[in-house]
Amino acid sequence: MTTIAHPTITDLAAVRAHIEGFPCPEGFSLFAWKELKQTAIGVWHAHLNGRRYRGSLHFCRPEFYAMLHQPNGTPIVPQGLMRGYQAA
Repeated sequence: MTTIAHPTITDLAAVRAHIEGFPCPEGFSLFAWKELKQTAIGVWHAHLNGRRYRGSLHFCRPEFYAMLHQPNGTPIVPQGLMRGYQAA
């Protein structure tokens, strides 16, 4: 049996590659998508430096929250600190 190893993101180059792997949602503004990706990079930067991100992480696109997980599914921000997107 072969298992697939999920690498852990440990530097900003890996963060950028991870985030760029998420396509812009259909019908979503490219400008807004770029801004969300920049915010995700900022959250990762804080995480990698052992600091808490000080900006708002509430009510973003569901894809944004997926960006804030290690490839193995482990969140980098405790779920209780974010109020996620919910469709009406």
